[in-house]
Amino acid sequence: MPNPPLSRRRLLGASLGGAGAALLGLSGCGSTDGSVSAGTDHLSIWYWNGALSDKLLATAARGVPGVPGLKVKGSPIAGDYKSRIRTSLAARAYVPDLAAANSDVSVFFPDEQEFLDLRELGASTVEDQYLDWKWKSGISPTGRMIGFPLDAGPTALYYRRDLFEKAGLPTEPEDVAEATSTWEKYLEVGKQLKAKAPTHPYLISQISYVFRMALYQSPKQFVDVDNRFIGDQAHVKRAWDLAVETYRQGLSARVLDATPDYNSAVSGGRVATMTTAVWYLAGLKQVAPKTSGAWRLTSLPDGPTNYGGSYVTITRYCRDPEGAFAFLKWLLGPDNQLKAYREMALFPTTPSVYSRPAMREPDPFFGGQAPVDVFGPAAEKAPVIYFSPYENTANTPVFQELTNVETLGKNPDKAWRDAMNAAESALSQWGVS
Repeated sequence: MPNPPLSRRRLLGASLGGAGAALLGLSGCGSTDGSVSAGTDHLSIWYWNGALSDKLLATAARGVPGVPGLKVKGSPIAGDYKSRIRTSLAARAYVPDLAAANSDVSVFFPDEQEFLDLRELGASTVEDQYLDWKWKSGISPTGRMIGFPLDAGPTALYYRRDLFEKAGLPTEPEDVAEATSTWEKYLEVGKQLKAKAPTHPYLISQISYVFRMALYQSPKQFVDVDNRFIGDQAHVKRAWDLAVETYRQGLSARVLDATPDYNSAVSGGRVATMTTAVWYLAGLKQVAPKTSGAWRLTSLPDGPTNYGGSYVTITRYCRDPEGAFAFLKWLLGPDNQLKAYREMALFPTTPSVYSRPAMREPDPFFGGQAPVDVFGPAAEKAPVIYFSPYENTANTPVFQELTNVETLGKNPDKAWRDAMNAAESALSQWGVS
């Protein structure tokens, strides 16, 4: 599954799940003997570069404000972050007190006893400060909250105002939102762009983005809470059919992300729209700096969803659970989420800050729009989605078959059957029926 280039999300992969979710084979509650911080005067937190604010971590290393005597030191982990966490937990040695988790926090649900239930530490007292769907997605099917909301990845339609104007289409965000209010209308706009704009631009870079966003608008994905495969049901088939129709209508540039062809297509006006998340704001500016002022943002066809975002966990080896949670409340409270947004564009999961002046600065790259005007409402209205620990196992063959359709011309009906067979076969190895 390809991801947009130059994104910190590329570090951890494109999907919201992973095979091998139950590899730890651990159970029960242990002592704190395995803590990487044993014998030190501080707690430890592991994260990947770009996941947490360096400035806030520097403050915490000197002393967490408002918590006398508490110090927390961050350790950025290079390479395969998730494997490093798994290895330390499986060995019961050198485990951090706290650890960041990407949007696929559910891969740890089968081993949830390796993490503390944050509600037992008082998380419910601050629940009303956070996005409802984000809060709920850190809670396992058994009711244990292991993931505390870090950042979010609300989505939008990025579009080239100049290309829309040349095609005789609406150009202002509110009008474009109306013209593309459904995926079917969105594809009709793509036809007009290709037919009437002088450069005949494509609607989108690749059809997988249509599939991904349409699927993420559903509260169900490939595996349900009872570990049953539901990837052959209507909500997935609809997303597949929309992506295939995009291909059949010739509306995709068929370029892979993070390639010279992709960069050329975007910077050269061959791609007129993108359906992606807030974290791609910076990536687009790097890929196509000369298009500054031409882009606009509006709501996604068929409504908002979320793509990306992270959490923080407290492991069962934590030497000071109360102190660790006090650190979380400070680090991820509204004021510091706003600071992290300004420092490194981590979109807050605390909606009270969306109206603050610091988040409402106009962005010249997007014609003076304030991106939060689009991404804020999207974040607040995103659906609650259940991602099982096995989503990546299930959806990887589906994305691969979409690529086969788009790049090799494979028959879409055969590709669908092959994708379903491959997904079910892979899932059976993990006990998913």
